Amino acid sequence: MPFCSFSQVANYKGIFLKPPEQVPTPKIPDGPIAGNGDVGMVYGGTPDQQCFYFSKNDFWKAQEGYPDGGIRLVGGLNITVGDLKNATYHSEQDIENGTISAVFKKSPLTYRMKAWVQATRNLVIIELTSEGKPCNVNLNLWPQTGDGSRTDKGVTATGIHWVERHFDSNNLEWPTHIAVGMKVLGAHGLNFRLEPYSRVRLVLSFTANHDTKKYFSTTISRLAALSSGSIEKLRMAHINWWKRFWRKSHVDISDTFLEKYYYGSQYLLASCSRNKNFPPGLWGNSLTMDAGFNNWAGDYHTNYNYEAPWWGCYSSNHIGLTEGYDNPILEFMPKAKELAKTLLGGEGVYYPVGIGPQGFCSSMYPLTKDKMMKYYHTSDNRIDGGYMFLGQKSDALLLTANMFMRFYCTYDKKYAEKIYPFLTQVAKFWGDYLQFENGRYMDYNDNFWEVGPWEGNNWQNNYGDINPTLTLGLLKMFYKGIIDVSSFLHKDDAQRNRWDFILQHLSPIPTIDINGPIRIKACEGGTGSGSRTAPGMGRVMMQGLVFPSGFSGVKTDPEFAGILRKEIDRWVKKPVGNADWRDANWNDLGNGIETYFTAAARLGYDPQAILDKLKWRIKRTALPNLWVPQSGGGIESLSAIPSCINEMLLQGYEGIIRVFPDWPAHKDAQFEHLRTYGAFLVSSAMKDGKVKYIKIKSEAGRKCILENPWKGGEAVVKCNLRPARFMSGDSLIIDTHINEDIFIRPFEHKPRSKGGEQN
Repeated sequence: MPFCSFSQVANYKGIFLKPPEQVPTPKIPDGPIAGNGDVGMVYGGTPDQQCFYFSKNDFWKAQEGYPDGGIRLVGGLNITVGDLKNATYHSEQDIENGTISAVFKKSPLTYRMKAWVQATRNLVIIELTSEGKPCNVNLNLWPQTGDGSRTDKGVTATGIHWVERHFDSNNLEWPTHIAVGMKVLGAHGLNFRLEPYSRVRLVLSFTANHDTKKYFSTTISRLAALSSGSIEKLRMAHINWWKRFWRKSHVDISDTFLEKYYYGSQYLLASCSRNKNFPPGLWGNSLTMDAGFNNWAGDYHTNYNYEAPWWGCYSSNHIGLTEGYDNPILEFMPKAKELAKTLLGGEGVYYPVGIGPQGFCSSMYPLTKDKMMKYYHTSDNRIDGGYMFLGQKSDALLLTANMFMRFYCTYDKKYAEKIYPFLTQVAKFWGDYLQFENGRYMDYNDNFWEVGPWEGNNWQNNYGDINPTLTLGLLKMFYKGIIDVSSFLHKDDAQRNRWDFILQHLSPIPTIDINGPIRIKACEGGTGSGSRTAPGMGRVMMQGLVFPSGFSGVKTDPEFAGILRKEIDRWVKKPVGNADWRDANWNDLGNGIETYFTAAARLGYDPQAILDKLKWRIKRTALPNLWVPQSGGGIESLSAIPSCINEMLLQGYEGIIRVFPDWPAHKDAQFEHLRTYGAFLVSSAMKDGKVKYIKIKSEAGRKCILENPWKGGEAVVKCNLRPARFMSGDSLIIDTHINEDIFIRPFEHKPRSKGGEQN
């Protein structure tokens, strides 16, 4: 089996044999997508009426009153080629180098288009060529209008066309401006004749006021300096960036179908998640319409939607894509502290369901009573001070899950110091909010999931879930995590004793004995989220118990893991169309793909069943651009396939590295540079059901505990800084040095020679 290489990504593309049908759309488009982590573009339209839609992560409308605020569309570019009416359609999304291409044919005319968002600058380059006969091309660069914005457009003396869109009225928390310029190379003006075997390049530049106060002049000067030669250099820089990205890690799982969507998901996230100050909202930078009520304002939903897109990045060694995650959370801290004080009379931080960048709250009830009645069936817009908490107290807890995942995967001191103030504020909140009764801590009036005015006139009287499973699992994750981070930073020694006391005295996970089998409940009691005391395991519970929390695992708590595996059996067996609303259902095409499969892998569920059901799920909903959507949010589903496959190949969240812990023995597989807890990069291969080798790079020099994949047999351990040695037993415990490389293979006894001596 050849070793996997980044070049295998070249085999996987999005192929489009007809014009996109979901462009424009308020949610996930089905057209080709490209982006550089800040600027994104979607390609739509027909051969004769092509359209590029452009969005940018920092183009927000910061207005109070959901859904009046949120991310907005920048605008687009129409390319009209009348000669291509009824032409054949073929376009591709090349994930190897972030390029969109198209070939449209109507004999004798063949028209070709190639476009990319430059990986290291906010530029879009579009190349047009033709063969067979000339054709007339008309361009129209336009800004999106409406929604309280103002727009402008024009052309400079040097022929650079530009448009602007502004949100800067007095009722905004902060203004947003953007300028888009376009330079045409190889032709004059916006209407030209495309001659056979000639090339016209359209270069677009995007600059917002969040990039620089001189956003307009920056856009124009950037284009003025460009020539054909500089574009070639930009193209090489673009290709090299994607090469470096794909070299971060690789998997080869002998299944080209799953690999296609594994890498496709990583491509789509890399295309929208590289702006450190403005991470992507619910729909990334693939907008084709302004975000609004129908797509939840495209904001940061703190009760899992905002966290979920990055859950596969840590194990895939794409830590760089997560750089912006923490910033909106930390920027909202002053407001969250005030909300805890004024609304609950307590300490710490209290986060609503939806936030935005720069301390903006996107989830406040509408300011006008008519909108309240339209959306929420009540005229009271001062519920909870006007902020949408929807009965949940667990949002800040769930926000820490990603922080802990990154900390355990890197042991980066600078990062730990960055997040520690937030962690301590979360600890203050729960230290104040939990009630100690009869030897255990109780969590009252904390809803298992969202409730709100849409529940009816009596909804505020049904606010009383007690000890919801989600919160209890996240609390166990949180207190273990803050103890580990504070120990690592040598801070708050005295506080650690209190944190440990709370951890040891949290209420147990609610269960119920059903004539023998023990089943999980969503809550210990209460009616705030409906009748939640009946048995049934759903995705929200899995987030707190297994993934991303890591509270329960097959090594740390095998008995409880067995209970959860039986719940997964019920997922599989539940028939389509007869699903109990309390239970998860693998046949359901709604929310949950980001959690179900990875949690099953962590619990050691039948690996072939996981792969089969995952492939079934992909086939049912996958779009040609390799996005596998679900009925709720957008980019949250991009973590589902990478995190599931990675956890089947490698686990370390329980403090023990396990290679191929939940992989079918009959399927050959290998991986390189997957990342796991302890700041270890791991590579390995399995062939014919046997692990051939394990390579480990220890970035932080921590103790490595490796489950012996050779059933306790003898292994040869070679470290680049020390002599080789033999080790055996169920676990191989290796003390490592910073940046040390370790190679481990099974010791194979050689047959004796004819003389009786061993070779």
